[in-house]
Amino acid sequence: MQSKKQQFPEYSAYSDEQLLTAYLTGPDRLRQAIKDLAEDELKARPRGPEKWSIHELVQHVFDSELQGAFRIRKVIAEPGAPLPGYDQDRWTQRLGHQQASADERNLCLDGFLAIRELTAKLFKSAPSTEWDQLKGAHPDFGEVSLRNLLQLYADHSERHIEHILESRKLLGRGIELPQLLPIRLY
Repeated sequence: MQSKKQQFPEYSAYSDEQLLTAYLTGPDRLRQAIKDLAEDELKARPRGPEKWSIHELVQHVFDSELQGAFRIRKVIAEPGAPLPGYDQDRWTQRLGHQQASADERNLCLDGFLAIRELTAKLFKSAPSTEWDQLKGAHPDFGEVSLRNLLQLYADHSERHIEHILESRKLLGRGIELPQLLPIRLY
């Protein structure tokens, strides 16, 4: 996430349907991206010592999804309210993501799926004509709409799937997984 407050980036290249598809398929795509990797490969840092391992990325996606699900609910239930922020690097370090077990990683994958399925129902129940009207105050981007939050979280999982695919390639374990949203939000 950006560290300074800026206006939400322009991200209108995708239709509501494309965003919802990426949002809903994110958990399955994340599982596909890590399929058949050994524990040592999941915990390796082929992109560099300062970059997260695949193991950490999976847990980070879950942490971020917790934030996103709360923010989305807050915008729907309390339009105009401030939305919480979090320090992703601190969470990853302080919550000991690299030291977490395979069972914990799998629980994160299951939780990611559950949160996405429940939250997608909220998007589908809110008329898309309201997606630009329902807003909250994001700590990094200022005023954001419900549609902006869909854009942010659909892009977020795709961004980290891209990182995982890059790590796999560097490990000599590359796989083909087509991008759903090849244009990055930021």
